[in-house]
Amino acid sequence: MEENRIRLDGGFQNDVFHIEEKGKVVRISDSRKTKEMVLQEIEWMNFLHEKGLAVPKPEMILGYEEGRVRAYFEFIQGDGIDVTNVLHWNVKRFEQWGRILGRMHALSKQYKVNEIHRPEWTVENVDVFEIRGYLSPCIRENYDRLMQSLCTYKITPDTFGLVHNDFHQCNLILANEGTLTTIDFDECSYNWYAQNIAVSFYHAYWQHHSYNADTGSFTYTFMNHFFVGYQIENLLHENIIKQIPIFLKLREIFLYQLFMRKWEMSNLEEWQKYTLHDLEGKIKNQMPYVGITDFSIYV
Repeated sequence: MEENRIRLDGGFQNDVFHIEEKGKVVRISDSRKTKEMVLQEIEWMNFLHEKGLAVPKPEMILGYEEGRVRAYFEFIQGDGIDVTNVLHWNVKRFEQWGRILGRMHALSKQYKVNEIHRPEWTVENVDVFEIRGYLSPCIRENYDRLMQSLCTYKITPDTFGLVHNDFHQCNLILANEGTLTTIDFDECSYNWYAQNIAVSFYHAYWQHHSYNADTGSFTYTFMNHFFVGYQIENLLHENIIKQIPIFLKLREIFLYQLFMRKWEMSNLEEWQKYTLHDLEGKIKNQMPYVGITDFSIYV
């Protein structure tokens, strides 16, 4: 390739680069992603973009690089969300964040495809992201229990659809004029809407706890304003609220197995050892995330 590429953070899965002279991002997807999967992702992003949601405009033409799917996206100028910066991290931003997600879920109800190529949660396929095989017997038992509890809920357009699936502050870009742009739809899937809300709160609290002292009131402050924003754009179904604690625990299990697979276990830093030990204890003891079992009190 003749492009002058600057490597960006691609997480654990992809290779991502900025092509400055073209104002684009190029992503070389994980080898497990098929052309059909990536095409449906960018068709979804293009639909959101056309409906006025702030997402990078994707190019609809895909290519291959070393057997992996290559896709191009608009490069978004701006800053990542800084939880230590009160200009970034405040109640106005939490409401804006919730409103974006509410709009995305409302648009998901309108979006129709002839054939599904993204991962899809079903009663028959609860292990849609195929992590069960990486779990120890004890953690697998907790995972199965949580997944089976979701099977008691009926799938409806108000609770289930095509979702971002990794909707946390690290996938939001803040432009100078205050616009929040959602990036990285690589994990988008057909899943419960509660998953997106749980991931938003999980990572907001987790990172906030690491840098700020006022964690006691943070849950109320964040969730209250997040829900206000969400409900401006979309119905907050009672089953969505009921499912949030389930997806918070599932997020812990997902992160635990991801870190176990991706970190160099023979050369862990102290913070990594602490993180794994902390997650393992909370999962095995079935501790509700930040001790909350009912999120209806924040609506």
